[in-house]
Amino acid sequence: MKKIIRILLPVMAVLSLASCSRDIYVPNQVNAPLLKEKNEFKANLSLSNWQVAYAITDNIGVMVNGQYVNRALFFDEDNDSDNDDLFVDKNTRGGVIEGAVGFFKPIDTKKRAVFDVYAGYGNGAFKTLDGNFNSAPSGTSTAGYTLRTQFNKFFVQPAFGLSHKVVEASFATRFSLVKFYGQSMGANVFENDENRRLNFMSLGDKVVPFFEPAFTVKVGYRYVKWFGQLMFSVPMNDETYSGYEVNEYFQPVSFTMGVALNFGQWVKDAGR
Repeated sequence: MKKIIRILLPVMAVLSLASCSRDIYVPNQVNAPLLKEKNEFKANLSLSNWQVAYAITDNIGVMVNGQYVNRALFFDEDNDSDNDDLFVDKNTRGGVIEGAVGFFKPIDTKKRAVFDVYAGYGNGAFKTLDGNFNSAPSGTSTAGYTLRTQFNKFFVQPAFGLSHKVVEASFATRFSLVKFYGQSMGANVFENDENRRLNFMSLGDKVVPFFEPAFTVKVGYRYVKWFGQLMFSVPMNDETYSGYEVNEYFQPVSFTMGVALNFGQWVKDAGR
């Protein structure tokens, strides 16, 4: 427990830096399906995340997750006051596609409490703009201020939750290993700050581990529920590159809402 607390404490420090960060890694929503039986199917749909899970046996499940972030759709481009919102880099665009296979098991006689664990792989890319673009003359091309990166991701995700026809609640702890590659930046990015340019290009030197706990609640009836998820994404190292913290490029917290679908024999029987 003390180790977990020490990992979560840096969240507050990360949040204090969020307003000046450039997000080139936005963690996707955690998919904690809590499957119970063979042929059960679940899906989560939100504005930026799409997830499905299917039970191929009574204990083995597979999942596929997709994410696409385009924050420019939700901001007024003519309003410079939106450029440094807490938690959000409005210029971030990109996403990830991942797949996983896992083991699940109901652990009580009524099959309401479920434990599952999944392991998977994903590939993604993000791009954003250096903050100096906000003060560039009107009509300036974004090319000179663009940061880009790609990444491979391996993750293990144990979860425990309660699944009922009306309400579902789960806690998942996703451990992700992210390897960045293909970093590039425009000529005007971090202008007159050579150390930070070197810092950004050094992100791919090492694998970055993340601890990503997520709390999910679903409320509805049988086949359709509303869901909300609060997730933190904390780098599990405190290394610096040329004097800059690695977490200056990572979004530390997210909250997502959407619609959850659930189709299975137990769901059908619950309505009788």
